[in-house]
Amino acid sequence: MNSIVESESPILKNLYGSEIIIKAEEKKAPFNLRGGFERKILFLTKGEGFPLFIPEIETMFQRMLTNLKTNENEIGLIDIINFNGDFSLLKKEFQPTVLVSFGINAAELGLNIDSTPNLLITMGDFIFMESNSFSDLYQSDLKKVSVFPALKKLFSR
Repeated sequence: MNSIVESESPILKNLYGSEIIIKAEEKKAPFNLRGGFERKILFLTKGEGFPLFIPEIETMFQRMLTNLKTNENEIGLIDIINFNGDFSLLKKEFQPTVLVSFGINAAELGLNIDSTPNLLITMGDFIFMESNSFSDLYQSDLKKVSVFPALKKLFSR
């Protein structure tokens, strides 16, 4: 917890002595998690709507989960459009074993790694994958097809 030392108020000084310590609550990041996150697999998106996508992308997302033989209970989804932190805060808050960023590159998350879209990067007991945004996947069958091998590998482990 953070503490603030206040010694300016003469009224408070007379009542409580020369120094007052005010406890401030630690601020939590404004995360709205969609899904059950049972398998500690975290999907990140940025500005694509939350908690639901536009209907066409929502349908694509649900089909993606079905094709991966999973469901929303197993994954967590966060839109980080209003998040100004970095990966360390995400890791502290959620402790994911897998992080898949859709439309967000590693540098934007504060990760100092060279990443290639749809390539699984293992860092100790943690796996990172960067991919195209859901909007880009929806608009391109080629991009949609290119993401599935890596996702299938993630979900078959």
